[in-house]
Amino acid sequence: MTGGAIKLDMYLAPPSEAAFAVLGKRMRAVLEENGVDLDGAFAAGFAAGHVCGITFATAPEGRYRYLATMVADSPELPAGYYDSLLVTSARGGLSSPADFDPARHRAVINEPGSFSGNLTFAAHMQAAHGISLGEVMRSGAHLKSIAMVASGEADLAAIDRISFSLARQAVPQDVDGVSVIGRTASHPGIAFVADAGLPDPVVRKLRATIMEFRDDPAWPELQAILGVADITVLDPQNYAPMASVAA
Repeated sequence: MTGGAIKLDMYLAPPSEAAFAVLGKRMRAVLEENGVDLDGAFAAGFAAGHVCGITFATAPEGRYRYLATMVADSPELPAGYYDSLLVTSARGGLSSPADFDPARHRAVINEPGSFSGNLTFAAHMQAAHGISLGEVMRSGAHLKSIAMVASGEADLAAIDRISFSLARQAVPQDVDGVSVIGRTASHPGIAFVADAGLPDPVVRKLRATIMEFRDDPAWPELQAILGVADITVLDPQNYAPMASVAA
């Protein structure tokens, strides 16, 4: 759900649309009940929603107020953190990320500014294997990157763990066409945020509404679709190290 005062456009695909619409409606109700002008100007560009962790980490002071983070359902990760899964074609793909040769193989990213699909991907390949991604292809979305790897158009991609769970529901035939051969370091996940100009009581109510969403019938549906176990509140400073990956 996106548009106007609410921005919930990440991890959005047909399987997840209904659940995010329920959450968006709840968040919008908080704003309306507290007299927030939904047509007003917001430094964040919206009143409440979610943004990539790197966007939050590098934002100028006075743009966002942190609210909460979803918890990936994985014992390998700290609560509220996620990583990217390195995928190759299931039919004759790479045996290991270390086998990637930019002179012979092609990596695909979703967007240049994507933390999970490009920045941490490139950083991991360099740090773990001393390999540059070389000239990359650009898909525009994680699910499209999976399709390109599954078809053999690309040899390697990094897909954040929650997007990969979404892909299992949205494009299962493409997921069946790839193999996971590695993972990047973990970092704090997508952040629910509010515009920094909102009054403190409204920010607190928005956070409470997100946490209470776990009692809504739509929450188990979203858990299954995204592979998430919970929603937690992190120390916002946990996001700061992400900026060094993008440097």
